[in-house]
Amino acid sequence: MTQIAANRKRELNDLRAKAYMDHRLSELVAFAVNDPAKMPKLEEAYPFVKDDMNQIEQPAEKEPDWKRDQAILMQQAQRIRQFNKDKGGGEQ
Repeated sequence: MTQIAANRKRELNDLRAKAYMDHRLSELVAFAVNDPAKMPKLEEAYPFVKDDMNQIEQPAEKEPDWKRDQAILMQQAQRIRQFNKDKGGGEQ
């Protein structure tokens, strides 16, 4: 019986959270349709998002996109060279 009561309580809490989010979304849609200039920022509309974003750690040193692209291109070029070598054509 305790487990059933706990499950029911969890379901009700989930429904309350969904109802709150649905209502908040309807308010944002009303802003977007009627007065987009007054639409609140994401952090204002959903304050808990700011807390989640603070918890996510950013990598200390992120590899630049061009470096990653360069590495992929070099791998593809190597595969092409190896394929041509295996079939007997291309550079020898």
